Amino acid sequence: MTSGQKFLGLVLIATCSSALAWGPHPTITQAALDALGPNDALIRYLGSQAQRLTNNAWMADYRNLVYQEPGEVIYANDFLLFPEAPEHLDHICPEVKKTFRPYYLRAIQALRMETTTNASRWIGSLLHFIEDTGSPPHAAEIRGSTHTRMETWVDAKKIQIEGYRPQSFGATEEEAFKGLLERMDRLIEFSKQRATKIRFGVEVGNRSSVEPLVLECALETSRVTADLLHTLGQFVSGPSNDLSILRGRISSREPMGTERFATKVIIQKSSWSTMADDFGNFEFRNLPPGKHDLVAFRAGNGVLRHSVQLQPGENTVKLALPATPTNLIRNGNFDIKWVKPDAPDCWIGTKSTWFGEVIPLKVGQSYRVTANFRPPMDGEVVVRWAKPVPEALPRFAEMPRFQNQTITPKQNTWEFTANDKLGLVQILLQTKGRQPHQMLHSITLEAVPTK
Repeated sequence: MTSGQKFLGLVLIATCSSALAWGPHPTITQAALDALGPNDALIRYLGSQAQRLTNNAWMADYRNLVYQEPGEVIYANDFLLFPEAPEHLDHICPEVKKTFRPYYLRAIQALRMETTTNASRWIGSLLHFIEDTGSPPHAAEIRGSTHTRMETWVDAKKIQIEGYRPQSFGATEEEAFKGLLERMDRLIEFSKQRATKIRFGVEVGNRSSVEPLVLECALETSRVTADLLHTLGQFVSGPSNDLSILRGRISSREPMGTERFATKVIIQKSSWSTMADDFGNFEFRNLPPGKHDLVAFRAGNGVLRHSVQLQPGENTVKLALPATPTNLIRNGNFDIKWVKPDAPDCWIGTKSTWFGEVIPLKVGQSYRVTANFRPPMDGEVVVRWAKPVPEALPRFAEMPRFQNQTITPKQNTWEFTANDKLGLVQILLQTKGRQPHQMLHSITLEAVPTK
């Protein structure tokens, strides 16, 4: 475990995308970083955030979940869902190949427009999909218990590519992406062939015959990862003289239980977004001059909407999030629709069921959930709750089991106190085929004085 892993915690819940994990993600990433060396352009640019890639490479395994770092809490979805990738995709072939282009371009966008912290997180999301594709069962489209053993039966300490010299996929963004696709096709074939050879050994439990070929896949994946990181370093660019820089600081009043939640800033009618740091600072570089409409929001505060008129060069703003409503549920009135124009951000839904984000609670703190129904006053709100879990990376032994509390128009509130059996909550909306805003004016979760 790296020093970064010791303090990075991820709150895990039963809605996690999968119980499957290409076990050596951090080691594959570390081997790639070692191959690049300290003078590589990407390493020099990211600085200390380059090492964070060993943790951020897990990002895509924690969709809908809270991702905790020192001083702040973010949602992994803020580095997974955006207008060009509005839905979660499978990490197994063939669907995983749909992730390559949007996350490749989003990583380059982050390098050119955002802080190194945010760039490292976006690159981490891309790395996860790339590295997963090199996992033998992911390449061979194998699921179930065979999948789990096949990709975890490897000695991570042996994942080293000493002497490998990373290669560029191409000189331009498009040329490099074409090179990436060609390289990924070869990686898939490489790992798929080995998956076929070791499948019987996995099924009969002959680990000693399996490990060498899984290691070959991990080493080849490390080489592809090193090539990708080296290629991304070519596209780091400083501010352009005829474009705009927007730097700002967002202050907020932080109600009980929201002290560490980070602020998300999006620019309407664009694919641009970023996360403020734990002091509320944010930046966008290389924006076109002109008017831009900002939306800023975080758990615990109201939504801020602010228009800026940018001039070429540096522009600064000081903003303050509304103190009310003090809602721990982000986008609880469903009016932010940036990721998808026909669905509210922070909610994952089908025709009749919508899931909110998982919210960690403070043990001993009292809370109130209130559902403000619209006519015809039907549908249901289900509060799913589970015990808190130890912060751990990448997995913990036992996933918590959710229990339910139903809220109806006749009984539209529920008060409770977080404890060692009730430490995570998630809102589920049963809408009878409607959009959330058609069933509810809003849904709120507020901390209240302990009785």
